[in-house]
Amino acid sequence: MTDTTKSSLLTSPLSRRGLLKGAAGTAALFAASRALLPGGAWASTATPEVTSAKLGFIALTDAAPLIIAKEKGLFAKYGMPDVEVLKQASWGATRDNMVLGGEANGIDGAHILTPMPYLMHTGKVTQNNVPVPMAILARLNYDSQGISAAQEYASTGVGLDSSKLIAAFEAKKAAGKEINCAMTFPGGTHDLWLRAASIPTRMSTPSLSRRRRWSPT
Repeated sequence: MTDTTKSSLLTSPLSRRGLLKGAAGTAALFAASRALLPGGAWASTATPEVTSAKLGFIALTDAAPLIIAKEKGLFAKYGMPDVEVLKQASWGATRDNMVLGGEANGIDGAHILTPMPYLMHTGKVTQNNVPVPMAILARLNYDSQGISAAQEYASTGVGLDSSKLIAAFEAKKAAGKEINCAMTFPGGTHDLWLRAASIPTRMSTPSLSRRRRWSPT
């Protein structure tokens, strides 16, 4: 912008039409801001909004970040001295307690299988299919997961290619024996891996580990 242009802008009188146009633009900006931030916007503070939370976990190695944070006093160090880290009986119990929430003797958050928040958010795995708003705040684990095969299938050398394992399943099924495959929760990585390996399954009686009974169909 040249000095001449600056001078012209500073010395020219503000017309009524220009004032109204400017006010309309400002009003539109405020309206858009309110739509994006209905609760308002505040500057961040040095302390958390709450000092307590009930966080659930299942006794698996990928729950370690929560457990270590509690034992090392990290929650207290960063302004949340009243955080509880509570062991859960199963993934189903974790889901149910999260639906209840901490104020109703449930929990406020949890170490949880990746697909569960999405399934809860859409009401796919909640009572009466009622959606429960969810948010994923951190990833605790990207590794250390796998599917184990019984010793009797060791000779198949099963890996990414599951064809030999499937052939062994078919032979055992043909002999009149039952095949059971277990996974942690519908939609979980183990469930998806079984499907991706082209191992047809059907649900059997649900249990803690959610067994899947193999059927070559």
